Amino acid sequence: MTPETQSLTSLPVSPNEERKSRLGQYLIAMALRIVCLFLCFVTPGWWIIFPVVGVVVLPLIAVGLANVVNSTASKTLRTRESNVPSLTSFTP
Repeated sequence: MTPETQSLTSLPVSPNEERKSRLGQYLIAMALRIVCLFLCFVTPGWWIIFPVVGVVVLPLIAVGLANVVNSTASKTLRTRESNVPSLTSFTP
């Protein structure tokens, strides 16, 4: 039984890159929340319900997205690259 060799394309995303991605998603959701908060002050009548729902729900969604670790990207990359032979397995 031979050990499986690692290649650079089969390695998962670095924790730092993944953290940056999650932080970006969180910041976008919080920016949308601020827009909804502003709309609460300028929206007339019963239409105010929509920005209020955005102000209440967006933090829940943002925290949920920020806490999810994206392991599917590395799994799909690993399955696509599995049929490519590595340089160490080449025999002339």
